[in-house]
Amino acid sequence: MSENYLSAMRDPVGVTFIDKSQIKRGIRAEFAPYYQDLLDNPSIQALLGKAIISTSISSEVIPEYALVLEHPLITPRNYAYEWSLVMLRDAALLTLDLCLELNRGGNILKDANPWNILYQGTTPILVDFTSIMPNDEDLLWVAYDQFMRTFLFPLLAGIYTTGRSSRALLLTNQNGVTPQEIASSLPQKARRTYPWLRARLYRPIRLMDLMHKAGQEQKISDYSKKLHYSSTQRKAFLLELQEDVQSLDLRTGSSMWSQYYQDMDTFFTPQKYHTKQKAIAELLQKCKPASVVDMGCNMGGYAILAALQGAKVVAFDTDEDSISLLYRLAKEKQLDILPLVADVLYPSPTAGWRAQEFPAMPQRFQSEMGLALALEHHLAISQNQTFERIVETFSEYCQKWLITEFVPVSDPRVQELLLTNRRDISWYTLDNFLSALRKKYRTVQTLPSFPEGRVLCFCEK
Repeated sequence: MSENYLSAMRDPVGVTFIDKSQIKRGIRAEFAPYYQDLLDNPSIQALLGKAIISTSISSEVIPEYALVLEHPLITPRNYAYEWSLVMLRDAALLTLDLCLELNRGGNILKDANPWNILYQGTTPILVDFTSIMPNDEDLLWVAYDQFMRTFLFPLLAGIYTTGRSSRALLLTNQNGVTPQEIASSLPQKARRTYPWLRARLYRPIRLMDLMHKAGQEQKISDYSKKLHYSSTQRKAFLLELQEDVQSLDLRTGSSMWSQYYQDMDTFFTPQKYHTKQKAIAELLQKCKPASVVDMGCNMGGYAILAALQGAKVVAFDTDEDSISLLYRLAKEKQLDILPLVADVLYPSPTAGWRAQEFPAMPQRFQSEMGLALALEHHLAISQNQTFERIVETFSEYCQKWLITEFVPVSDPRVQELLLTNRRDISWYTLDNFLSALRKKYRTVQTLPSFPEGRVLCFCEK
């Protein structure tokens, strides 16, 4: 058996291991009958492989565990600090949908955080099977506070600041945002826009303050244990929370959807391909990469080309609106694209428990082919990177091939960048870029691109 899967939380149910292409989960004796019965439940079986990760009983025997479960290893792993706000909300809604379904059989999720969810393409999937537990009759939902801190409060932070702020909050503290933190940062208009904030945020803070001052916390705790909630009451509570989450006005890219849909149409219509689209489509057909990472994917057109050729695609960009639009389109067209908000120069670092729980982005997103199109000029001129450093950055993600693009000084986009950057760029030439590429790649082939003057570079290790 291989190493334990690192986690910040010690799960009393058992221990999880990574074993080659599988996750194996050892279940302790006192919990084994419950999870065995769950797997025999037709309503649970209907969720496996869809909303919940595929789960089966392993033939492997581990002496200290009464039951061993196995799951497929979902790759690449992706985390909430790389999701757009739309993706974070969809993961929150998945959590509530599962709780509603589980509640029908007297069960619930004991954990409700985005770290238990991975996106497979555009589909969020719960990967922690043992977060399912029997309902506590004296609680509406044991994980309600965690849900608020790691889903609803970060979503509110993103709405009233930026999606980047929300992701930063989740990256720096996997326990999420406290009620006091979000309450002090929201503007007055938030209460008017979302009247439910009074009951879910401001009133509980005030009541807790009053109880603390009166020293009544223990009495309240004792009293709450005498309460009993029915399945019907719990369902009503979850439906109301679901409605509140759905009411969040993310506005991410919605006004651009119609134009975006029209712009992307050419990527689905080979007869309309221009020079660059045609060249990249032919290279994809020639190489047939199983996996592709599109760095700085912009609107995601070339990620779409790769997915249409059968590749499993990760596409990332710093522009959240672009990623949200790509997420919506890929979901609608059922394309195997995982769209994420990330920066190729400043990738997500190792994070989580003792900086070991969540691996860094380049380690997770390595693919057979990398695309880095209309990107090098931004890195060279706006970010002051040398060609050698740019090529090194791109190569971290590429196992076999790289398709990149040189944008000449004469290009209008480069001229725009030079308006605010007056340093010497005499070194910025195609020959120097090719020289840097040849230091890392066995062969480098150039092809014409679009608009005219730009040059595609096809590199093979």
